[in-house]
Amino acid sequence: MIEVIKSGPQLSIQDLGRFNYRHLGVSQAGAADSDALRIANRLVGNPDNTPVLEVTLGMAQLKFCSSHCFSLSGADMSANLNGARVDPGWSYQAQPGDILTFASSALNLRCYLAFAGGIAATAELGSYSTDIMAGLGANHGRALSAGERIAIHPSNFHPKGFGARLPTRQGPIHFIPEQRDHGLTASIKSAFIEGQWQVAPQSNRMGLRLHWPQHERLSHYLGIASTAVSPGTIQLPGNGEPIVLLNDCQTTGGYPILGHVISADLPRLGQARAGAELQFEAVSLAQAEAINAAHQHELNRLEIAMRGRQHAH
Repeated sequence: MIEVIKSGPQLSIQDLGRFNYRHLGVSQAGAADSDALRIANRLVGNPDNTPVLEVTLGMAQLKFCSSHCFSLSGADMSANLNGARVDPGWSYQAQPGDILTFASSALNLRCYLAFAGGIAATAELGSYSTDIMAGLGANHGRALSAGERIAIHPSNFHPKGFGARLPTRQGPIHFIPEQRDHGLTASIKSAFIEGQWQVAPQSNRMGLRLHWPQHERLSHYLGIASTAVSPGTIQLPGNGEPIVLLNDCQTTGGYPILGHVISADLPRLGQARAGAELQFEAVSLAQAEAINAAHQHELNRLEIAMRGRQHAH
């Protein structure tokens, strides 16, 4: 059992998301950085889709009411266990009464806290992921608050004395341009690629709002009939400031679409905090498949290496 002492700006239970219900208007939800969720779970011997805690912006504090093995992955929030530093990419053992405290990260937005055995919660529509807008998922679709307790399944897993992190990926965010004609001019499309975009403070789990001093170059008076959208869709409102949809986005939208961010780069967007600078690069379907395959290869190599280490111990 874990008790929430401080929840910080947002503390929620997430897994990989809620799939196969978009035709009913149900959002995907799930971890904004799915790579970090997978690694956190692998560090404590859990299947990839085991529910974890998503700590947004830090400033959270948790008390262990019983002994548990846990791991962190994603943003480095200068966390400590009873004052001793704990780093993302490693697993640790906590004893009853131990206090885990998160500060904050200057670079990234979200840290993932996994427990060996996984969080004991109730799934809705095939997922434990908290969808706050819809009120779906674990904890009755609500973020966690101070005083609440989280049950953890029992496990005999113990820390293995090794860490695991994916290489930091930098460079432009890759996207596949929209193939349908939404009336956007060539100059608007080229201005989007030229833009040095900054993540606006109004961003959230529904989407990243982007700002650029020259955003007027992308302004328009267009509208389209509502069409399907999904995490990674890049919408362009009339004011010329794009919105990149994220996990909690709606399932349809009426803004013209610039394109769709490739799956390998979505976890990077899930870590982009207000003020982060982003640039976008258009790629073909073949290029996107190659980048996605290389990214999946990295994840697979990491899993194989971790399994080898665990068996060695």
